[in-house]
Amino acid sequence: MPFKESAVAWRPALLARFFQAAFPVLSRLLLESPKLQFATKPVAVPARITIPTRHGDIPALLYSPVPADIEAERSVGRRPPVHLLLHGGAFAVRRPEQEDNVARYLASEVGCYVVLPDYDVSPQVRFPVAEQECYDTYLWILEQAGTWGWDENRVSAGGASAGAKLALSVIVQALQNGRPTPVATSLEYGASDLSLPDESRTSPRKIPVIGPWMLRMIRETYLVGADLTDPVVSPAMYPNPGDFPPLLILTGGLDTLRHDMRAFAEKARANGAEVTYHEFAGSDHGFTHFKPVETARTAITMVGDHLRAAYDAPDR
Repeated sequence: MPFKESAVAWRPALLARFFQAAFPVLSRLLLESPKLQFATKPVAVPARITIPTRHGDIPALLYSPVPADIEAERSVGRRPPVHLLLHGGAFAVRRPEQEDNVARYLASEVGCYVVLPDYDVSPQVRFPVAEQECYDTYLWILEQAGTWGWDENRVSAGGASAGAKLALSVIVQALQNGRPTPVATSLEYGASDLSLPDESRTSPRKIPVIGPWMLRMIRETYLVGADLTDPVVSPAMYPNPGDFPPLLILTGGLDTLRHDMRAFAEKARANGAEVTYHEFAGSDHGFTHFKPVETARTAITMVGDHLRAAYDAPDR
């Protein structure tokens, strides 16, 4: 596989590997409370599928709407929509299961398919592997609609943390290549400009979730050698942000990434993009997966409402 870890120094590579090993344990302890599951319908266990990309096949999870919702769509002459959901993890974690509560909610309450790719991460690979795999997954979704039964004209994208950045990078690549963009994008506590200095990422908390050590690890592993002003790296650098589809941007008032995403929201809106921005006061990074339950419920419901509005738009 190209862009392997030979360019990554051993210390940051070791830190990334430790983070990889620790995250699944922390995820099971902190992110998988039944109280954070808000689906009201019996969504089936996700299918495990394989998606071809230019870097080889990658595994993915596929959540399906309940059969009654699929039939309801067919009864009005259309197929269900589909959402490309990209998980976070500092570009070092391969665990799409962490987004189960969001994926299950969308399949249940919005009635869409949800594709969760297990893209490659550092230090095993570096930029632009994850961005290209996620973009190739998006193209696969468009091209395989007839095979899998979803609507190629109602494809959305989104994600949390690193996944939000990757969702924006999918849009940038689609625009650069003259391909259709997603009908809507949801971005939870993400980043849009990785060229910003660490000093600009402040928090009222003494020890925020995303601290300088993690940002440094990302630069020294996944982004080593990358031009941080490249719009695929930093989508805020894309010259025509008015070209982005409707954006839902959710941030936390304690998250060190909030300034970045607020500035991106303002820039995109000023250039003509449709932007909904909401900041959850008192919340740090990861609020869709942590208590308080009502904050997580509100945020995930906002994601569902945003996608549903795009899917149901008159021109779809």
